Amino acid sequence: MHIEVAHPDATRPLLHAAGRVLTAMGAEVIIHSIDDNLVRSRQPGDPGEAPFIVAAAGLPNLLHELVHVLQAGRLADDHGLDYGQIPYDLERAEHRRILWDELACCVISCAYLEPEQEEPWFAEQVGIQGVFYGHDEDPEGFLAAVERAVQWHGHELAAVLKDAYATVEAALLASGSMPTLARPRARLAFGPLWARLRA
Repeated sequence: MHIEVAHPDATRPLLHAAGRVLTAMGAEVIIHSIDDNLVRSRQPGDPGEAPFIVAAAGLPNLLHELVHVLQAGRLADDHGLDYGQIPYDLERAEHRRILWDELACCVISCAYLEPEQEEPWFAEQVGIQGVFYGHDEDPEGFLAAVERAVQWHGHELAAVLKDAYATVEAALLASGSMPTLARPRARLAFGPLWARLRA
């Protein structure tokens, strides 16, 4: 891992645990203080030798990226998403799956953070998703669209979230983390976090 000097998350055991998982998958992990969070192929001038770069502005962002990578089962530029299909259509199952994966990242990253980080982090991460669904200028419209999708297809989200929790914990354990570190602080559900956001 390449951690910016004096980064506030530098000594967090979970940061290093997540980094070990991603490193084992073929990533150079870069932790910095700029708001640039991504998974991409190596470019000239990148540190290390691994074929992919995972850059994150700190532990919350690294957890979010980790969940994405584990959901995909591999490292890929932008997690293998086809941005040419934007705006994604929540009437299509394959496009809903993109939303469910994203919401699972939001929930699970909150589940590993401290309680006081839950509400602001969830709101921040959900708040930037509207652009992918044609609601970049209409955040309320995006939230309403998510609510409709959850109302009609919430079983899909529940299944994705259950699988993602299991996959993240298993990956952390496999990388050598103690069970107390590999387990989330709380097994948060989507509903209460969403209700707090909407309130």
